[in-house]
Amino acid sequence: MKVGIDGRYAEGKLVGIGKYIKNLSSELAALGVECVIFYSKRPLIKIQYKKIKQVVLGGINRYVFEQFLLPKALKKEGVDLFHAASNVGVPLFSTVPAVLTVHDLIPLEIKNYFSFAKFPFLSKWSYVSRMQTSCIKAKKIISVSKYTKEILIKRFGIPEDKISVVYSGITRAKGVGKLPPGLIKKKYVLNNGGIDIRKNIDRLITAFGEVYAKHPDFKLVITGDNHTQKPKLQELVNRKNLGGAVIFPGYVNEETLWALIRSAACICYPTLIEGFGFPVLEGFVAGTPVISSDSASIPEIAADAAILVNPRSETQIASAIEKVITNTKLSAKMVRKGRVEARKYNWRKTARETLEIYKEAL
Repeated sequence: MKVGIDGRYAEGKLVGIGKYIKNLSSELAALGVECVIFYSKRPLIKIQYKKIKQVVLGGINRYVFEQFLLPKALKKEGVDLFHAASNVGVPLFSTVPAVLTVHDLIPLEIKNYFSFAKFPFLSKWSYVSRMQTSCIKAKKIISVSKYTKEILIKRFGIPEDKISVVYSGITRAKGVGKLPPGLIKKKYVLNNGGIDIRKNIDRLITAFGEVYAKHPDFKLVITGDNHTQKPKLQELVNRKNLGGAVIFPGYVNEETLWALIRSAACICYPTLIEGFGFPVLEGFVAGTPVISSDSASIPEIAADAAILVNPRSETQIASAIEKVITNTKLSAKMVRKGRVEARKYNWRKTARETLEIYKEAL
């Protein structure tokens, strides 16, 4: 079988959907599937595997890429099936059967999500239109959680039997990285989910302020970057007199990220909306206690291995951090449960289940 995969979300730093594309394609190739990954520009990180071919199509915008360049490339490469791996992007006029992966519908779940766009109404209309046509055109839809499947059915009226839940895997930590200067092992709280309006980082910073008042030797580390959100968060840090206690290291490489995860006193990820929740599983795999949200997909993924809080309650977030960093028995229990939960998620299993859906679509 020869499968074409939309690789646009794997062109830059590999986070979220980019990790999904990299790991899924690698495991599919290991199972004997020929994969052709299509990009709009040269990727920063090349996905290495003997059965993976990478093709840069270019394109002045996403519509040209999806509706003109991609159909021609699918035909030229002779693929049997196309996998739109990032929520949208199924070509409307291509004759190649398609499978669509929907990770989340966050733009529709957050009020005023498109307010930062140059043309908010047009951006929202474009998103909804592309999502609807992709769902209709796809032979089968993969949802990465039951939560996302329910939202798809509710929002777009998609038949339940068209959607299959296939959980993403989790990469096991590799390499031995070093902590950024100024950090002491088990003396910081980590948020490793990136910076975005839905990540609820402003409330996390405020909650950490309560913890810091009692534990001034602790720091809060927030990875990732966002040129619109980060300055506002830094202003909040200054207003709360937390300068020096809250650290923004930006994007870090995989070795440094895993060093941060392993050495944290806990991960605190009070996201408002999440389609899956890689940061939760990363904590489980690394043996680090996890605090996260009691909403969206997180309870489904975390089960009883994490402390789940109301993400809109700064008091609950602060209380949970306080419990974890002061109660070693609780932390050890959470680590044990997390490691058990993490065993349920691996990329080879994801690839095998995805391959079965490919066969159904064909």
